[in-house]
Amino acid sequence: MIRTVALVGHSGSGKTTLGEALLYFTGGKDRMGKVEEGSTTSDYTPEEKAHRVSVRTAVLPLTYQGHRVYLLDAPGYSDFVGEIRGAMEAADSAVVAVSAEAGVQIGTERAWTVAERLELPRMVVVTKLEKGGDFFALIEDLRSTLGHILPAHLPLYENGQWVGLIDVLHDRAFRYDKGRPVITSIPEDQKAQVEKYRNEAREAIIETDESLLEKYLEGGEVEEVALSRAFHEAVRKGQVFPVAIGSAGALIGLDMLLDLFLEALPSPEERWGQGSPAAKVFKVQVDPFMGQVAFARLYRGQLRAGDTLQSDNGTVRLAHLYTAKGKDLIELEEAEAGTILALPKAENLHKGMELWQGERPEFPSARLPDPVAMVAITPESRADEAKLGDALRKLLEEDPSLKFERNPETGEQILWGMGDLHLETAKERLADYGVKIISRPPKIPYRETIRKKAEGQGKHKKQTGGHGQYGDVWLRLEPHPDYEFVWEITGGVIPTKYMESVEMGIKEAAKTGPLAGYPVIGFRAVVYHGSYHEVDSSDMAFQLAAQLAFRNVVTQASPTLLEPIYTLKIFVPQDRVGDILSDMQSRRGRILGMDQEGALAVVSAEAPLAEVLEYSRTLSGLTQGTGAYSLEFSHYAEVPPHLAQKVIAERQKAEA
Repeated sequence: MIRTVALVGHSGSGKTTLGEALLYFTGGKDRMGKVEEGSTTSDYTPEEKAHRVSVRTAVLPLTYQGHRVYLLDAPGYSDFVGEIRGAMEAADSAVVAVSAEAGVQIGTERAWTVAERLELPRMVVVTKLEKGGDFFALIEDLRSTLGHILPAHLPLYENGQWVGLIDVLHDRAFRYDKGRPVITSIPEDQKAQVEKYRNEAREAIIETDESLLEKYLEGGEVEEVALSRAFHEAVRKGQVFPVAIGSAGALIGLDMLLDLFLEALPSPEERWGQGSPAAKVFKVQVDPFMGQVAFARLYRGQLRAGDTLQSDNGTVRLAHLYTAKGKDLIELEEAEAGTILALPKAENLHKGMELWQGERPEFPSARLPDPVAMVAITPESRADEAKLGDALRKLLEEDPSLKFERNPETGEQILWGMGDLHLETAKERLADYGVKIISRPPKIPYRETIRKKAEGQGKHKKQTGGHGQYGDVWLRLEPHPDYEFVWEITGGVIPTKYMESVEMGIKEAAKTGPLAGYPVIGFRAVVYHGSYHEVDSSDMAFQLAAQLAFRNVVTQASPTLLEPIYTLKIFVPQDRVGDILSDMQSRRGRILGMDQEGALAVVSAEAPLAEVLEYSRTLSGLTQGTGAYSLEFSHYAEVPPHLAQKVIAERQKAEA
């Protein structure tokens, strides 16, 4: 029997330490590593060791009671949402870690929401209880934010000290001695509380099963086997969400947590049925020795070394079968449904690709949000410049949540990410590929527009012997929400055949505004008069005349500077709303409204891009890392005069 489980939660909730403890407890390693020492199996990359946070999803294969559990330890920082969602796509269930100290945080709710959208069975594991926290207050908080929460474990106290766990569903208690459980009796002062939660749990489970409910209402005895079966089905269907307790620090409850995995969470066959082999690549990773390694989840079927699978890029032969344990690959004789495969030298496999035999299957998929943070990047040297393209290709292959673009207007190379940490680790990853880059805030793509009507002439006349050049355009510019070209020529003073060239000239001239050289937008161009020469007029002459007309007229039309305005949705704890509103005001922001999602406040606002280029860092500081936001272009708006003068002066200085 296999269980494939995504371990997710807010950064700092203790996921990686818990995964390390489970690996140690099940005999997967001789000594527990520590995050602060960079010695855990999950956090093995240089970036993870340097920042002491998970950056990538790590595979932890566990063996417990003759069963296999593939634990996918996903990052907690929302910056690495691509890894988080990939892990959940590859799993059959999600276990959300919640620190007893910190309680429900934004990362808790976001992970829960993704799992819900993927229709994953879910449960909660409470971590760090040895460091304090009110477990029962946390249960109520979980119920108010996540839904049908059912405590499967309660803490066991002796003389005010936490020493073990009470198994609510099976009515038994264990005291732990150096990680090993010793059965004990439930203390008298806890019996009433345990009975209350046990009755609540039984009733919640019974209500999900019609036959059990009918029997219960008739006063019949509900057998434990039937209750256990109903509990499993209720979890599988997302009707109840069990809460376990697992302490890596005190080594309490690790066995009971694994027992709950096997009892409550679904097997691959329950979710995907049986049939021919079908898999999907959920992440890729470039290794200096093994090349590109593709990590694929086998959803159904069995595989042996030498088998072949189909893909959009042709046949894939599996000369060897491997799974992963952190950075190490472990060879397998065969793979069953639920196995996490690691396929080395898989340059033709990409994240999201499907692999199959027989009929092509359909797999779960979670859309990645758009990135919100950006930096302009330049190589440190010419040697780095030559290698940058290949390094970026590898980086984007590994992490599709990053986005790279060249801004034709500013000439900058822009790297987009989910936050400062995401961009910093991307920069470090490029260095791993042998490319050092310099990053800085990108230039703002300002625009120019006009505020009043103006008109004037542009005449291009040149005589060089033989045929000359002649074009004469009278142009009126008016403010307009977008762009419009109007041809009001009558009487044939300019032949219609030159109309296209005139508009081309206007558009070309509008690329460079009169104030600071930014493109001009938001105008109607009306060509109302002109003249031509039967011999010397040409398309080029009228194009140049139109350019002259635009440049002459636009300066008279009260030109002004525009800046891009973005809409933000900011997700923060309720007690941080005041700080967010105050900060937004200081950024020339405008509050559009407020809402609530679970325990979080959602502040909608508009702000100039110039003021939110580094908002990721600010928000993290204001909320101690608990905030998140989305960013979307809205419109252009006029820059305040004193700031416009500064922008224009800086632009003129840069071009001098």
